[in-house]
Amino acid sequence: MDAAWLQDRIAESPLSLQERLREAVGRIDPAADLPDGLLAAACDLLDSVRGCLERRVAALDLLVADGLLTLACEAAALSYPEELAERCRTMGPSGELGRVAERWAGRS
Repeated sequence: MDAAWLQDRIAESPLSLQERLREAVGRIDPAADLPDGLLAAACDLLDSVRGCLERRVAALDLLVADGLLTLACEAAALSYPEELAERCRTMGPSGELGRVAERWAGRS
C-alpha cells in the first residue's frame, strides 16, 4: 500500500471529488500510517464543517470526508486484514469518530 495505490483509488472517484480528496490527502503526515492518516484527515474535515452545515460547500466536504473514511477502511483491510475488526473499533463510536460525534453534539 503506497501513494500510487491511493492516487489510483482517488482517480476512481467522481471528478467533482478528486481535487478535494487530493487536497485532504496532501495534508496527511507522510510518516503516518496510511489508514490512520486517512482517518485523521476525515476527522479534521468533519471538524472543519461543524457549525457551518448551511453552506453549500459543506455538502462537498461531507462527501470528501466519507470518501476518506472509505479509503481508510479499505487501506486498513488491505494492510492489516488480521487486525481489521480492532482497527474498525478504534475508528468507530468508541474511537476517533466517536470523539468527532461528541464534539458535534457539543459534549466536548
